[in-house]
Amino acid sequence: MRQLLLLGTWTFIGVTMIVIGVALLLPGRFVLGDRRHEREMASCMLADESEVKLYQGDSTATTPAWYSVTHNPPGLQPERQILYRDEAPALYDLFCDSTGVVVRTDSLPITLTAQQTSELREQPRGMRPRAMLRWAIGGALVLLGSALLWFLRPRRGDEAAV
Repeated sequence: MRQLLLLGTWTFIGVTMIVIGVALLLPGRFVLGDRRHEREMASCMLADESEVKLYQGDSTATTPAWYSVTHNPPGLQPERQILYRDEAPALYDLFCDSTGVVVRTDSLPITLTAQQTSELREQPRGMRPRAMLRWAIGGALVLLGSALLWFLRPRRGDEAAV
């Protein structure tokens, strides 16, 4: 009975490691920030019918407010973060024109063309190290969980040993 309980516990741990690793490997809407604590401040449509949204994250006593701009093209592609800021100057509005999107800040506005917004979907500025860390941790969890399940698998002769 004790061996069965240990086998079940270690199998659960291995499967959990794989599930968390795969969740880290799959791209989400945001690389940085926490979408559960954000509210949409503004949105607009580009000429190619892509929607651009500005979100503000709730500040707490320990974290300052953050701002996130996302790009959502028409069709089945998911919404993706293209800009993130958690320091001054704050982002407070955005609007689209015929060439792209203009994000208003407390200082100079940020201007992006429609092509730049599409490119930032694939590789947002300033987010590479964290994305690589996320891939490394996710891959390591999947490998470790798989190795754990591999060693827990039933083998020939296991029934005879019992």
